[in-house]
Amino acid sequence: MSAAVRRRQTDKQIRRLENRLLREHDRVPPSLVHEWVQQAHARLGDAPVQDFVPLLVERAVRASARDFPADSPGMTGTCLSNWARNTARRLLAQHLPRRWAHTEGVARRAEQVARVLAPADQDLLVAAAWLHDIGYAPEVANTGLHSLDGAQYLLRAGVSRRLCGLVAYHSGAAAVAELLGFADDLAEFEDDRGRLRDALWYCDMTTGPDGHPTTVDDRIAEIHQRRGPDDPVVRALAINLDERLAAVRRTHRLLRRTAA
Repeated sequence: MSAAVRRRQTDKQIRRLENRLLREHDRVPPSLVHEWVQQAHARLGDAPVQDFVPLLVERAVRASARDFPADSPGMTGTCLSNWARNTARRLLAQHLPRRWAHTEGVARRAEQVARVLAPADQDLLVAAAWLHDIGYAPEVANTGLHSLDGAQYLLRAGVSRRLCGLVAYHSGAAAVAELLGFADDLAEFEDDRGRLRDALWYCDMTTGPDGHPTTVDDRIAEIHQRRGPDDPVVRALAINLDERLAAVRRTHRLLRRTAA
């Protein structure tokens, strides 16, 4: 077997290994696991015996994961985040169990990522993570734009306008609103640009539809495959993909500092 063929086989093994490590180390933000895999693989890519590369990469990643500070101070649950969790469960768990599983995964991610935010914003991130997809619930759905429907529901419930805005604009919803003709309706809410918004987008874009951690590249590929080319969410990716990726990168850089 040629060296090139052997290296391609190793690359496939590394990809499978990364997916397994992402799930096994769910307490670590996915972009960090991805970076650790890539760094270890790069160091070992020219090793004369490629058969041992996946094992050595796995050992390196597990060592980094063990050293990652898993505890986020203050994330024991407050009135806001508890209300958000209970509201999302009531609206999603029975009627949309897969959407609920995704929501649980995004909220877990938010508890990991909150460490990069100011203390006053940490619980707000977790609450927004629980609530970001409630617009899909039959009780809430109205316009068909779930981010707008969720934000309007929360506004009627008396939730702060800042939290409503996070839900309204999460993960590039402005581009979808433009395509569907709801830009003026969405403009009722303020787009809270900054670390808090970036962090929510990161959590959503690194969590798969069943709640499992994933890389942003795999998440985007999954959206394309699941929704199809004519879906407004997929069409919006042609408009705002760079914006989504930039938000993920900015949050990843902040997370990297906590892992140093």
